[in-house]
Amino acid sequence: MSLHICNWKHGKRWVYSITYDEALIELHRFAVPIHEEYGIPGHLEAVVGHLGKIRQLGASSYNGFRHMSGEEMRDMIARGWGVGNHSWSHEVIKPDMVDREIGEARKVLEEAIGSPITLFCSPGNNVNMADHVLAACRKHGYLGAMSLTDALNRPGDELFWLNRTALHDQFYEPFYSEFDPFRNIRHAQEDGGWIIDYCHCPLEKPVHRNKDCSESQLRRRFETVLSEGNDEVWCAVPEEVMFYHLTRRHTRIETIADTPQEKRYRLRFDGLSERVACRTLTLDADVPAAWCREPKVWVNGDAQPASLVWPRSLRATVDVADGMEIAFHE
Repeated sequence: MSLHICNWKHGKRWVYSITYDEALIELHRFAVPIHEEYGIPGHLEAVVGHLGKIRQLGASSYNGFRHMSGEEMRDMIARGWGVGNHSWSHEVIKPDMVDREIGEARKVLEEAIGSPITLFCSPGNNVNMADHVLAACRKHGYLGAMSLTDALNRPGDELFWLNRTALHDQFYEPFYSEFDPFRNIRHAQEDGGWIIDYCHCPLEKPVHRNKDCSESQLRRRFETVLSEGNDEVWCAVPEEVMFYHLTRRHTRIETIADTPQEKRYRLRFDGLSERVACRTLTLDADVPAAWCREPKVWVNGDAQPASLVWPRSLRATVDVADGMEIAFHE
């Protein structure tokens, strides 16, 4: 078949996202301005039972900081950020706690920010990625769950165990590895992977060396992502990447016509969740050279611009719907 769905949106080679556990208001001191400067969106992991409250959870290094309120997170969403559920209480989630930690937390957070919540972020460690937790995530309408596993995510991977790279000044014993602004980038470039960084609240110095980076290290990470990635990296919030992943996975291409005069296809959705809010795909088509002089794609009969990415290869990023037709001709 001469029509292909790209692994990542816009045909990018690899993907970069960054998350901030706890959704602390102190992010406005350094992190938010750095995001604004470099144009990279961030993602907040909200502890729902503590929205707008001063943090006082166990022996947390961030006690005394303040969790953002719903209104404050709405402002971040307006800036292009995303929000995930980091549980209700930030405790170990036992089987009898899932309805509150996963279900009620989602509903309360959605009401607070005025947007759907489709992503769960494990608090504490991977104990909260237990089978009963992930089963509850599926039951309550989440589309993915983020762990604390330092690894890449790939186009065919399971979304209910998303890996995150620790963007920290130093790892825990016995490794004590130093901060590396290049961490996993070469790996992502080679494998066509998706990096999700995680930290908490970068300040002049890390609040806790094993849990955070400094503001200067955050800046250096962004500079490295963009300088190494150039036009091959897609910087996006995790939901947008998940939506693309799911739309790609559940789209089937039917060939209607494949002649020297026209190539026409129909897209079909097989079991795509209604909670996938953004349904966009980047499509590559192999076409005769003559059709590349004025690159176009016809979407349900309407012409849209396409781009020439290789001899006899056209690319277009389009909003898709079940049953829509995609066509190429001179």
